[in-house]
Amino acid sequence: MSLALFGGSFDPVHRGHLRSASELIELLGCEHLALLPAGHSPLKTGHLASSEQRLAMLQLALAEQGNCGGKLTIDRREIDRPGRSYTVETLQAVRAEIGQRQPLYLVVGSDTATQLPRWREWQQLPQLCHLVVVERAQQPLQATPELQTWLERLQCDKLPQLQAKPAGSVFFCRLSQVAISSSLLREKITSGVPLTQWLPSSVAQYIDQHSLYR
Repeated sequence: MSLALFGGSFDPVHRGHLRSASELIELLGCEHLALLPAGHSPLKTGHLASSEQRLAMLQLALAEQGNCGGKLTIDRREIDRPGRSYTVETLQAVRAEIGQRQPLYLVVGSDTATQLPRWREWQQLPQLCHLVVVERAQQPLQATPELQTWLERLQCDKLPQLQAKPAGSVFFCRLSQVAISSSLLREKITSGVPLTQWLPSSVAQYIDQHSLYR
Protein backbone atom coordinates (compact mmCIF):
# COMPACT_ATOMS: atom_id res chain seq x y z
CA MET A 1 0.00 0.00 0.00
CA SER A 2 1.72 3.17 -1.18
CA LEU A 3 1.80 6.27 1.01
CA ALA A 4 2.66 9.90 0.29
CA LEU A 5 3.62 12.41 2.97
CA PHE A 6 2.73 16.03 2.24
CA GLY A 7 4.37 18.18 4.86
CA GLY A 8 3.91 21.84 5.62
CA SER A 9 3.28 24.42 8.30
CA PHE A 10 -0.42 24.68 7.32
CA ASP A 11 -0.50 28.03 9.11
CA PRO A 12 -3.30 28.15 7.99
CA VAL A 13 -4.33 25.33 5.66
CA HIS A 14 -5.98 26.69 2.48
CA ARG A 15 -7.68 25.49 -0.69
CA GLY A 16 -4.38 25.33 -2.55
CA HIS A 17 -3.10 22.71 -0.10
CA LEU A 18 -6.25 20.63 -0.52
CA ARG A 19 -6.23 20.84 -4.32
CA SER A 20 -2.58 19.82 -4.44
CA ALA A 21 -3.23 16.87 -2.15
CA SER A 22 -6.11 15.67 -4.32
CA GLU A 23 -4.04 16.00 -7.51
CA LEU A 24 -1.09 14.17 -5.96
CA ILE A 25 -3.27 11.21 -4.97
CA GLU A 26 -4.45 10.97 -8.57
CA LEU A 27 -1.02 11.53 -10.11
CA LEU A 28 0.95 9.13 -7.93
CA GLY A 29 -1.80 6.55 -7.67
CA CYS A 30 -1.15 6.22 -3.95
CA GLU A 31 -3.61 4.55 -1.60
CA HIS A 32 -3.09 7.20 1.08
CA LEU A 33 -1.72 10.73 1.32
CA ALA A 34 -1.03 12.07 4.79
CA LEU A 35 -0.92 15.79 5.51
CA LEU A 36 2.00 16.17 7.89
CA PRO A 37 1.85 19.41 9.92
CA ALA A 38 5.34 20.51 10.93
CA GLY A 39 6.43 20.39 14.52
CA HIS A 40 9.48 22.29 15.73
CA SER A 41 11.60 22.69 12.62
CA PRO A 42 15.26 23.58 13.18
CA LEU A 43 15.08 25.82 10.08
CA LYS A 44 12.11 27.96 11.17
CA THR A 45 11.62 30.32 14.08
CA GLY A 46 8.09 29.14 14.81
CA HIS A 47 4.44 29.28 13.78
CA LEU A 48 1.82 31.93 14.48
CA ALA A 49 -0.93 29.43 15.33
CA SER A 50 -0.22 26.75 17.90
CA SER A 51 0.29 23.13 16.90
CA GLU A 52 -3.16 22.17 18.15
CA GLN A 53 -4.78 25.09 16.33
CA ARG A 54 -3.11 24.15 13.05
CA LEU A 55 -4.18 20.54 13.57
CA ALA A 56 -7.76 21.62 14.36
CA MET A 57 -7.91 23.65 11.13
CA LEU A 58 -6.67 20.66 9.13
CA GLN A 59 -9.35 18.46 10.68
CA LEU A 60 -12.05 21.01 9.88
CA ALA A 61 -10.81 21.35 6.29
CA LEU A 62 -10.88 17.61 5.66
CA ALA A 63 -14.32 17.26 7.24
CA GLU A 64 -15.71 20.03 5.03
CA GLN A 65 -13.86 19.35 1.77
CA GLY A 66 -13.89 15.56 1.94
CA ASN A 67 -10.96 13.20 2.27
CA CYS A 68 -10.77 11.85 -1.29
CA GLY A 69 -12.64 8.64 -0.58
CA GLY A 70 -10.71 7.93 2.60
CA LYS A 71 -7.32 8.41 0.95
CA LEU A 72 -6.51 11.77 2.54
CA THR A 73 -5.49 11.65 6.21
CA ILE A 74 -3.57 13.65 8.82
CA ASP A 75 -0.35 12.46 10.46
CA ARG A 76 0.35 14.35 13.68
CA ARG A 77 3.59 12.63 14.67
CA GLU A 78 5.80 15.70 14.18
CA ILE A 79 3.49 17.83 16.31
CA ASP A 80 3.54 15.20 19.06
CA ARG A 81 7.31 14.65 18.94
CA PRO A 82 9.15 16.57 21.69
CA GLY A 83 12.04 18.77 20.68
CA ARG A 84 13.17 19.42 17.13
CA SER A 85 11.55 17.56 14.22
CA TYR A 86 13.80 16.08 11.55
CA THR A 87 12.31 14.68 8.35
CA VAL A 88 14.74 11.78 8.25
CA GLU A 89 13.46 10.61 11.65
CA THR A 90 9.86 10.86 10.47
CA LEU A 91 10.66 8.81 7.37
CA GLN A 92 12.49 6.20 9.42
CA ALA A 93 9.45 5.83 11.69
CA VAL A 94 6.98 5.63 8.79
CA ARG A 95 9.16 3.14 6.92
CA ALA A 96 9.31 0.93 10.01
CA GLU A 97 5.50 0.98 10.15
CA ILE A 98 4.74 0.21 6.49
CA GLY A 99 7.63 -2.16 5.82
CA GLN A 100 10.40 -2.13 3.25
CA ARG A 101 8.43 -3.07 0.12
CA GLN A 102 5.77 -0.39 -0.06
CA PRO A 103 6.35 2.82 -2.08
CA LEU A 104 6.77 5.87 0.14
CA TYR A 105 6.73 9.38 -1.34
CA LEU A 106 7.86 12.59 0.33
CA VAL A 107 6.30 15.63 -1.37
CA VAL A 108 8.17 18.95 -1.24
CA GLY A 109 7.85 22.20 -3.14
CA SER A 110 10.69 23.49 -5.29
CA ASP A 111 11.37 26.18 -2.66
CA THR A 112 11.79 23.50 0.00
CA ALA A 113 13.93 21.34 -2.28
CA THR A 114 16.34 24.25 -2.59
CA GLN A 115 16.95 23.93 1.17
CA LEU A 116 17.68 20.18 1.15
CA PRO A 117 21.41 20.53 1.84
CA ARG A 118 20.47 22.13 5.18
CA TRP A 119 18.47 19.08 6.25
CA ARG A 120 19.86 16.45 8.58
CA GLU A 121 21.16 13.43 6.61
CA TRP A 122 19.47 14.72 3.46
CA GLN A 123 21.47 12.47 1.15
CA GLN A 124 20.07 9.44 2.97
CA LEU A 125 16.44 10.29 2.12
CA PRO A 126 16.33 8.12 -1.07
CA GLN A 127 17.10 5.08 1.05
CA LEU A 128 13.76 5.64 2.74
CA CYS A 129 11.47 7.20 0.13
CA HIS A 130 10.97 8.72 -3.29
CA LEU A 131 11.28 12.50 -3.34
CA VAL A 132 8.47 14.20 -5.27
CA VAL A 133 9.35 17.81 -6.09
CA VAL A 134 6.41 20.02 -7.03
CA GLU A 135 7.73 22.68 -9.38
CA ARG A 136 6.37 26.18 -8.84
CA ALA A 137 6.78 28.90 -11.44
CA GLN A 138 6.92 31.64 -8.80
CA GLN A 139 9.48 29.74 -6.70
CA PRO A 140 11.85 27.95 -9.09
CA LEU A 141 14.38 25.46 -7.82
CA GLN A 142 17.67 27.21 -7.14
CA ALA A 143 20.05 24.32 -6.62
CA THR A 144 23.72 24.43 -5.79
CA PRO A 145 25.94 22.42 -8.17
CA GLU A 146 26.13 19.64 -5.59
CA LEU A 147 22.36 19.48 -5.16
CA GLN A 148 21.72 19.72 -8.92
CA THR A 149 24.06 16.79 -9.60
CA TRP A 150 22.42 14.76 -6.84
CA LEU A 151 18.91 15.44 -8.15
CA GLU A 152 19.81 14.64 -11.74
CA ARG A 153 21.47 11.36 -10.73
CA LEU A 154 18.31 10.20 -8.98
CA GLN A 155 15.74 11.70 -11.35
CA CYS A 156 13.03 9.40 -12.72
CA ASP A 157 10.68 10.70 -15.42
CA LYS A 158 8.43 7.65 -15.81
CA LEU A 159 5.72 7.10 -13.22
CA PRO A 160 5.46 3.29 -13.71
CA GLN A 161 9.16 2.96 -12.86
CA LEU A 162 8.69 5.15 -9.81
CA GLN A 163 5.66 3.20 -8.61
CA ALA A 164 7.43 -0.14 -9.05
CA LYS A 165 10.06 0.66 -6.41
CA PRO A 166 9.69 1.44 -2.69
CA ALA A 167 12.23 4.29 -2.73
CA GLY A 168 15.31 5.70 -4.40
CA SER A 169 14.18 8.26 -7.00
CA VAL A 170 13.43 11.95 -7.47
CA PHE A 171 10.31 12.81 -9.49
CA PHE A 172 9.48 16.33 -10.68
CA CYS A 173 5.87 17.32 -11.35
CA ARG A 174 3.63 20.33 -11.84
CA LEU A 175 0.23 20.81 -10.25
CA SER A 176 -2.53 23.38 -10.69
CA GLN A 177 -1.25 26.74 -9.57
CA VAL A 178 -3.32 28.55 -6.93
CA ALA A 179 -2.33 32.19 -6.48
CA ILE A 180 -2.29 32.07 -2.68
CA SER A 181 0.06 31.14 0.11
CA SER A 182 -0.28 30.91 3.87
CA SER A 183 1.89 34.00 4.36
CA LEU A 184 -0.24 36.03 1.91
CA LEU A 185 -3.39 34.75 3.58
CA ARG A 186 -2.16 35.95 6.96
CA GLU A 187 -1.67 39.41 5.48
CA LYS A 188 -5.22 39.39 4.08
CA ILE A 189 -6.62 38.29 7.44
CA THR A 190 -4.88 41.24 9.09
CA SER A 191 -6.42 43.63 6.57
CA GLY A 192 -9.92 42.16 7.01
CA VAL A 193 -10.35 40.81 3.46
CA PRO A 194 -13.08 38.07 3.17
CA LEU A 195 -11.44 34.63 3.19
CA THR A 196 -13.96 32.22 1.72
CA GLN A 197 -12.31 32.36 -1.71
CA TRP A 198 -9.17 30.74 -0.30
CA LEU A 199 -10.28 28.94 2.87
CA PRO A 200 -12.91 26.31 3.67
CA SER A 201 -15.68 28.15 5.49
CA SER A 202 -15.18 26.12 8.68
CA VAL A 203 -11.49 27.12 8.76
CA ALA A 204 -12.37 30.79 8.19
CA GLN A 205 -14.86 30.61 11.08
CA TYR A 206 -12.27 28.97 13.33
CA ILE A 207 -9.75 31.72 12.57
CA ASP A 208 -12.34 34.37 13.36
CA GLN A 209 -13.52 32.67 16.57
CA HIS A 210 -9.95 32.38 17.88
CA SER A 211 -8.76 35.76 16.57
CA LEU A 212 -5.84 34.14 14.79
CA TYR A 213 -3.31 36.10 12.71
CA ARG A 214 -4.54 39.48 13.89
